[in-house]
Amino acid sequence: MPLEPSDYEEIRQLLAQYNFAIDFGNIEQWVDTFTADGSFTCLGLPEDAPLGGHHEGKDALREYAKRHFSINQGRARHWNWNLLIEGNGDEAKMTCYLNAYSAGQGDTALFRVTGLYRDSLQRTDSGWKFAKREVSIDPA
Repeated sequence: MPLEPSDYEEIRQLLAQYNFAIDFGNIEQWVDTFTADGSFTCLGLPEDAPLGGHHEGKDALREYAKRHFSINQGRARHWNWNLLIEGNGDEAKMTCYLNAYSAGQGDTALFRVTGLYRDSLQRTDSGWKFAKREVSIDPA
């Protein structure tokens, strides 16, 4: 069964919920954008970078989100575009670009990174969720 137009919109809304939650420190809301066994992987950062690595399951995702907010203090701004969503039935794939900024004015407003997300999504009883979310940060 192909995806319905409403599926595309629900997936776009999931992405917006994900971005706002991680940017403003809404830890549980961010964790809830993933399936129970969902994972987030950030590639392309130095091995010891606090925001890199693989995080699987609700507890690991929660710890990652706490660390992200403690570092960025609500100043992160994630922007995604060129969403390519393909799916069938209860599973979908999404690829999209990332720009990440630090909020502020003048010298405090900084462009941070670009990258590419590759996502596997699953339809659940409570809507679409990320089963696997991987971001590859572009090299400097």
